[in-house]
Amino acid sequence: MTGTGGDRKVGDARAAGAGRFRFFREDRCDRCGDCLVACPYLELSREEARREIASLIDTGASRALDVCHTCHTCDVVCPAQADPYELVLERWSERRRDGLPPAARLVTPSEPGNLWSSLKVVLPPDEHALLRSWEPLVPCDELCLAGFYTNVVPYLLQAKVLADLPRIVGSEALFGCAGDLYKTGRFDLVEQIARRLERVFRELGVRRVVCSMGAEAMLLSEILPRRFGAAFDFEVLSLDDWLLERLRSGKIALARKLGLRVTVHDNCLSKLQGGRLQEANRELVRRTGCDVVEPEHTRERALCCGFGAAASRFRVLDILASGHRRLRELEATGAEAAVVYCPACLFILSVVKELAGVRMPLYHPVELVERAAGGAPVRRHEERAWDMAAVIGNHLLKSALSPRYRGTFQPAPISPELQPLPELPWGDRVRMKLLTALFHGPVVQNAAMRGLISRSFRATLSRDGARRPPASE
Repeated sequence: MTGTGGDRKVGDARAAGAGRFRFFREDRCDRCGDCLVACPYLELSREEARREIASLIDTGASRALDVCHTCHTCDVVCPAQADPYELVLERWSERRRDGLPPAARLVTPSEPGNLWSSLKVVLPPDEHALLRSWEPLVPCDELCLAGFYTNVVPYLLQAKVLADLPRIVGSEALFGCAGDLYKTGRFDLVEQIARRLERVFRELGVRRVVCSMGAEAMLLSEILPRRFGAAFDFEVLSLDDWLLERLRSGKIALARKLGLRVTVHDNCLSKLQGGRLQEANRELVRRTGCDVVEPEHTRERALCCGFGAAASRFRVLDILASGHRRLRELEATGAEAAVVYCPACLFILSVVKELAGVRMPLYHPVELVERAAGGAPVRRHEERAWDMAAVIGNHLLKSALSPRYRGTFQPAPISPELQPLPELPWGDRVRMKLLTALFHGPVVQNAAMRGLISRSFRATLSRDGARRPPASE
């Protein structure tokens, strides 16, 4: 993945803005409906799809606005490259100028009660030490960007096969290169983050950035330069590519074949650049001696992990239901394990896996390479899932207790300077510690209670789904 420079800045970022839309290319769209026919969530006929895309363009009304999972399928299948996903974002942008729903507080680092500040209350000391060691930003030629959601599962980067990674840096104050806010349609904040990132990377003098999250590699190489004119004068490489290069060159020697039959979950942004990251990860998996069996929805039509389900209505139940659908599909392949190469997808699917009682193990590719190289990866996915369940539980409790918290909020402007995350308020800290102790303790971690949680979880999703009309009605 090459760097992105100023020669591309004005042309791509501004050309799409011609006409009444900023990013959607209405001049290219013939309203054929291919985009919405391909949507794995709307499930529309050709005629329905044509009506919906016409309505979305002409009136700003469409079922797509209530169903979209931000999975990018519509963009990658559009024969005219009209960027229909960006049309959805632009319509959401119109809705959300005056504020975001309360659940968005969890993924807005400047908001008290965000998931990173919450999680740090209960992280073990070794992970706290890792995060502290990644905070300093010092000038360098090459760095590894830890990434927004790698900081939720920092233990992944302790693998011995990653010992030669460049210096790891990464603070939540970088706002994950604006990925979450872009999905909400808050383009004003994305612009501010893009300018901040330009300044930070320029001052570091960095010439090469290895992104631990492929999604952030796509943001730095594709979305921020093309959509927002960001000028980054450095090469962008994903950790997936970095690992694969070292395996191909023999710099990482594998001691054994794992012999597993696995299925692969593709994250939303991996669909860009012709699905190159998707193929890189499949090669990584095969080099460890695993066979790949594909789920029903794969590659350009892959289902979201569930996280993107929140973008339309900001309901926690939508995230859990969508993640459960994806896990069921992965299980249906008959594979022994699922490979999840996006840290955000990994933690979301881990939470759903624990709540639903799914037994299929989840692996990050780094873990497979570490095992095949003869090492023993640090695996804390189950423990972290219950930590994240405490974060979600605290959010729901606070919503129930505080009418003010339940209202929409206006995120603060993004300061040009990096600022530390706000401290978690005292009441949140107490609830986080109590909930974490409960979820990790014997009251919850026993067969009977886990079975009850699983049955209740599935029943809740079933009732919630029954109350909603099908997307095609």
